[in-house]
Amino acid sequence: PNVSCSRAQIATFIYRAAGSPEAQGSNSFSDVEDDVYYTDAINWITEQGIATGTGENTFSPNEPCTRAQIVAFLYRAEEKGVF
Repeated sequence: PNVSCSRAQIATFIYRAAGSPEAQGSNSFSDVEDDVYYTDAINWITEQGIATGTGENTFSPNEPCTRAQIVAFLYRAEEKGVF
């Protein structure tokens, strides 16, 4: 309970809660490798408009996800009927 979650972990939680749907596009972030556990999750949640990057072509997957970011991601996911 005292450890923060990364942006990649939160993206993965939401992606898996949605049933791990297939992402349609390709990875557009220079800091997201193509073969890590969170690649599909980040591609899908950004395609859905649930999350955005943190800068030009970056997602910052290993940065801690703030409470504000988590709430925004969950709100957008709910709006899109993910849950």
